[in-house]
Amino acid sequence: MSVSLQRLRELLSFAHPSGDTVALSGMTGDSRHDALVHIYHDVLPQIARQRGRLQRFRQLEAVCQEIEPALAELECQTSAAPLPLSPAARTSALQVDNLIKRLAQCYADIAHSASKRSGNETAPLFYRATQRVITLLARRQLLAHRACALPSARSWLQLHALYQMTCHPGRQALNGDTAPIEHEYLGALLLAYFDPQRQPRGDLDTVYRCARQLAPYAVVSVARREALAQQTTSPHFLVRVEEAHPGLPLSHQSADEPKTGGLLIDCTEVLAAIDRNLAHQPGQTLQPELAAPPALLQSLRLALDGRSARRFGRIRFRPRADLVNGLDEVIAFLDGGACSRRLLDTPEDGNPRPFVSGEWSLVNESPDGFLARFVRGKRSSFGVGQIVALQPRESCRTHVCLVRRVIAGRNRLELGLQLLSPQVSVVILPDGDRAIFLHGLPAWGAQAGLIVSPNTLRSGQQLSLKIFGQTIERRIGRVMEANEGLEFFTLEQPS
Repeated sequence: MSVSLQRLRELLSFAHPSGDTVALSGMTGDSRHDALVHIYHDVLPQIARQRGRLQRFRQLEAVCQEIEPALAELECQTSAAPLPLSPAARTSALQVDNLIKRLAQCYADIAHSASKRSGNETAPLFYRATQRVITLLARRQLLAHRACALPSARSWLQLHALYQMTCHPGRQALNGDTAPIEHEYLGALLLAYFDPQRQPRGDLDTVYRCARQLAPYAVVSVARREALAQQTTSPHFLVRVEEAHPGLPLSHQSADEPKTGGLLIDCTEVLAAIDRNLAHQPGQTLQPELAAPPALLQSLRLALDGRSARRFGRIRFRPRADLVNGLDEVIAFLDGGACSRRLLDTPEDGNPRPFVSGEWSLVNESPDGFLARFVRGKRSSFGVGQIVALQPRESCRTHVCLVRRVIAGRNRLELGLQLLSPQVSVVILPDGDRAIFLHGLPAWGAQAGLIVSPNTLRSGQQLSLKIFGQTIERRIGRVMEANEGLEFFTLEQPS
């Protein structure tokens, strides 16, 4: 761990009137785990026991600065860990979460203590400590998303309470002290509205940065009946501060549910800012400039605009299925492996299979997808946009799906899967590579589709494919999906 013992001694060594000092001798030679445990159990409690609020604040700032590299590294490890998280990865993530939680509590104690004192001397400390608490709570929520888990309900209650205590729109106008707090709060709300569980895990940091950049463009007001009557349902969100939730779109509110009370979050200008980035031309001045690819920005726009709602109801049932993840393994599974998928089966040639299947429970099914829950088998780095092959037990039919949502809990991993085509085949490309031919794409029209390795084909390219012993001519159409694991094209009839 890159925590300098001498640096912490210089920053944190302080004297009480009684002469007590912070003991950091246990830091020498400790591993990263032991060092974080030392900070959690020894350093932070000793800081919290001090009487001087300003001194405590400075010491907390020093601790945060010193442990930041280690926290960032552990957060990245959580993002990259296969799902469901192994016991070691889960322990590491929980350790980071507990440390951030205790840091937030230390800052919150300073803020609550300063709020009880009136005067110009305590106000700056009160606002700065409150901002730190909200930033840390938002970071805890981001850590939960890194593990594909839901943020804690209590964190939302704390965020709502802190915002109301400092920036309630019905009480005072924003100023230089309160505006940064409101922006941190809105950044946390926007991150939730962007639905991180529908975004690739590798893009979470980018989504988080976009939420923070776009936070100043959201507008908060008190949810009054007359104000709500003038608003369109999208993209407006209703936040009930007494509920442990970031709020729901107005379009999701039932007609008989009272819409007064709480906060109204108007994201109209947030959408406009995303649209400016999507329409940006080189050389044009752009504000804000979001460092995100167009495909991700479009995904954020759809999540915020409320158009990604489920089109079909779910049918609950729980048969078991075998699931294979990754383009190469899915192709091998489709190309004869699905018929010998049982874990106890032995391939006829005695060679190991080019794929490893896991056992999953099909919790729900709709006409265009599944909700699958992990039971046992291979751990993998599941992410949004990946391809999987799913075959229910005692069935000869294989479904090829894209992962659209990843939900991970302490002892549970669930995937929201979009069914791509009712019929699929493995085809050989002119260069000898294998690809997945989708005979029909119900969600995108009547045309066929093709899933290949990245950088294999380009739009407009002519192809000759052999399907069921017959050669067909097709032209590569537009890109429907692209990531580090695959490219998904539509196929068009040649002109």
